[in-house]
Amino acid sequence: MQEKTRKNEDTLIYLDACVLIAYYAVDEKEKDKKEKVLRALDAFNQADEVQLCTSMWAVAEMVNVLIYNKEMEAQDVATIESDFANERRLSDAKIKFVDVSPKGDYDFQEFFYHVRQGILSYHSGVADIIHSVIMRNNGIGHILTFDEKDDFKQIPDLTVINPGDIKLGGTISS
Repeated sequence: MQEKTRKNEDTLIYLDACVLIAYYAVDEKEKDKKEKVLRALDAFNQADEVQLCTSMWAVAEMVNVLIYNKEMEAQDVATIESDFANERRLSDAKIKFVDVSPKGDYDFQEFFYHVRQGILSYHSGVADIIHSVIMRNNGIGHILTFDEKDDFKQIPDLTVINPGDIKLGGTISS
């Protein structure tokens, strides 16, 4: 399969930790979600002007859930984390990793100030607010998630996409 050349104009779609969890989990409860993720990854990989991305925060959340909720072996999860962080692929899709902010002088104090402001403004979970701050700092307006609590939908200027709604070519069904 020929790899696509990515352009600066590509729409960035951020992968929430639950997407990574569904992709890597081995339990039956994630089977349906994993199939939806695989279809979505295939569709986005074929789509023009789409770049999938995530952050090490999403990876850290994934590691925690795979070990403590999905009861996978820590060594297996460490291998998953290492492979993903180094290859930066899910299936055939190349994943861009974004930093907390592209600004070199953006520090912890400023980051956690923005997290606190998000918590007070949107009443979403802390983990989801952290994702939203990372996304806002990087100019990312779309998130692929199975979020069932609608935490992300409370955050303005954020388009929430469920993997089950993705059709071939990366289009979203209504």
